[in-house]
Amino acid sequence: MNSIGIFATARSLQHIMEIDQEMRRHCNVTYLPYTSPEHLKFLYEQNMDQFDALLFGGSYPYDVLNSIFGPITRPFAYFNVSDRDYYKLIASLAVQQPDLDFSRVYFDTPDIPVDFYSIFQRNDRPFLGEAPIDWESVDPTDWYQPLKDYYLELWNSGKVDLLVTRFSGLEEFFNAHQIHNLYLPPSSESMLETFRGLMMQLNAVSMHDSAACIGLIRSPQLLSKEQWATLGIRLQTCNKQFGMPFLIYEHSDHYELTTNISILKELSHQYTTCPVTAFLESGVDFPICVGWGCGSNVIDAHRNAHRAMKEALLCKSSAAFIVMEDNVIIGPLSSIRRITYSDSPSQNLSEISERLSISPLYLSKIISVLSQKGGDTLSAEELAFYLDITTRSASRILSKLETGGLATVQYNRQLNLRGRPAKIYKIHVQDML
Repeated sequence: MNSIGIFATARSLQHIMEIDQEMRRHCNVTYLPYTSPEHLKFLYEQNMDQFDALLFGGSYPYDVLNSIFGPITRPFAYFNVSDRDYYKLIASLAVQQPDLDFSRVYFDTPDIPVDFYSIFQRNDRPFLGEAPIDWESVDPTDWYQPLKDYYLELWNSGKVDLLVTRFSGLEEFFNAHQIHNLYLPPSSESMLETFRGLMMQLNAVSMHDSAACIGLIRSPQLLSKEQWATLGIRLQTCNKQFGMPFLIYEHSDHYELTTNISILKELSHQYTTCPVTAFLESGVDFPICVGWGCGSNVIDAHRNAHRAMKEALLCKSSAAFIVMEDNVIIGPLSSIRRITYSDSPSQNLSEISERLSISPLYLSKIISVLSQKGGDTLSAEELAFYLDITTRSASRILSKLETGGLATVQYNRQLNLRGRPAKIYKIHVQDML
């Protein structure tokens, strides 16, 4: 069983213990509570090599250690407060303190975007802030001090009646200065999501799955600088939400994710959905296309990712496709139009394609659609839906199949009393395989 070391303050550990039983069902857990940044540094140096993975109580201990020791090379994740955690707290405060003036409540700026604007009127909006501190000029082990100075100055200004913080190590400071505060920890649901993301990383390592997976992300439309920056921020937030399973690289017209096949398989629920697309799309006002490519090496995965992106862009809206190592294409994910097909046709399909002037890719898709339907009949409307083409184009394809002896009109279905009856074609699938 894998072992995980958890670095957190004692206050954070009180909340992490809520999911202790669930975590211990999957791995051995060791808690390493720290009392100060110096203590955190000492514990990390003494224990970091003893565990298969590391979990941090928040972004603060991770940021401190990353700045001192550089990138963490083993699987890791850190707990973070989700947007729904903010919404729950706001609802709880509104019920428990109906007279509370939210315009005098301070919230640390969330890592994950929270739509305060749709909850509050302009005059009632909480005081959102971020400490104006040049963090690069401060030694990581001293980060708490300028933060304390900022909170104390804010409280003494008389602008706020309640300070909501995500930093668990400041309880003693708040009490000493009689600052009315509320600690907002990640909920059990948010922590479990992070833990499961970390287990996905560990499972990939334990399975020795070296097969590479590349994800390409872009919009089918030209983005402004502001939209491009928003997409990048949203992507970083998505990575944190899922437990940091990706390495992210920025290119001139797209973002690139690097992971492995095991993580993609788990994340996409056996290659059926794309939560990355859903997460990104929920926070931007433009369509998102994602192309996943898998391969035995990064070069093959890259090539397949570009093939997947080409398929996604053909949809002209938000879409995600996967191209597997064996040239199997799956998509669009998270759609009832999702089918599994190949863009490497057999010799028979290639000959049929040349003889009937039908794209071999369309022939492969037709076989997949029939397999998914569990039958051998198609109408032009059905084919147009699955292939994302016009009904007229679908009719031409079916007519060519009929002319070539690979389809027959089984019967006509009268849809209404006027107009032409719709043709239903029986496809001779066995002759196409």
